[in-house]
Amino acid sequence: MLRRLARSIYLLPFLVLSYPLYADKQSAENQQDEAIVWLEKMGDALREQSYQGTFIYMRGARFDTMQVTHQFQDGEVIERLTNISGAEREIIRHGDHAVCLHADDNSAVPHVLPRGPFTHNFNRNLAENISYYDFGFHGVGRIANRPAVRISISPKNQDRYGYRLWLDEETGLLLRSNLVNNGRVLELFQFTDVAIGEPIDEESLTASIRGEEIYQHDLITPDNAIAHNTIQVPPTWRVKWMPRGFRQVRAPNGSGMVFTDGVATLSVFVEKRGTNSLGDVQTTVGGTVVLSQPIKNSSEQITVVGEVPLDTAKRVAESIEPVIY
Repeated sequence: MLRRLARSIYLLPFLVLSYPLYADKQSAENQQDEAIVWLEKMGDALREQSYQGTFIYMRGARFDTMQVTHQFQDGEVIERLTNISGAEREIIRHGDHAVCLHADDNSAVPHVLPRGPFTHNFNRNLAENISYYDFGFHGVGRIANRPAVRISISPKNQDRYGYRLWLDEETGLLLRSNLVNNGRVLELFQFTDVAIGEPIDEESLTASIRGEEIYQHDLITPDNAIAHNTIQVPPTWRVKWMPRGFRQVRAPNGSGMVFTDGVATLSVFVEKRGTNSLGDVQTTVGGTVVLSQPIKNSSEQITVVGEVPLDTAKRVAESIEPVIY
């Protein structure tokens, strides 16, 4: 009896020390489970809630203020985005079909909707890659005069970006998101005012842009970009390394390849070096990196463009190799 008691006393410090590790693991698992619930709620709210408001979108040095009117009716999303700063433009969406309207024929006007938490499939795509992230809850804050649950989504490795989300406590609607890399905010979306669940006037969903000539362009939305058609041709180059979870989602079109983990997209292009080549380029615009460099022992140039850190883009570029048939 004494020997058993002595053994228990001997083991007690080890049991006490191991309990916090077990508790931390349980806490992390609970936070992950709760995060999934909130992300599902966010995805449902972005699609199925009716709301209208004003938000700011910061990407690098670019700063836009936009109004959004979003209605879910008879199982279909109808949405209107109006740029109220900078170039005059509107985006009208019915389901997965979206068009951009603007009064000048400026090719610099963006014709692609941004990816990230403000897309309807973000929660589902993130859930498919949940093993690559750690989740944390940081109490309740306040955005646009509404209580907001604060969630951090941090990559376990430094080969991708993280997010900081503020979700409406009542409905789960995304009120703010930060795209972050090592604590630095690269892109920011935030409502400054928003009304959720109130009746929406049909006229507010109709394009109002005016001008002598109105230009219209179909948009590839983030939710259906992967399904966009391309010409299938045999690849001449391949990438040996990609961050875990990234997969090729578009058949090679000439020398171009597209990869995604469902959250971020990475495009790789190979072309002959010439007078129009970019040369050696390493730059970022918000969360988008552009890297271009000559391929060793080759007359061709590789360009990597995507929503990943610069070091990740470099490693992808250095892993390029020709396909030998």
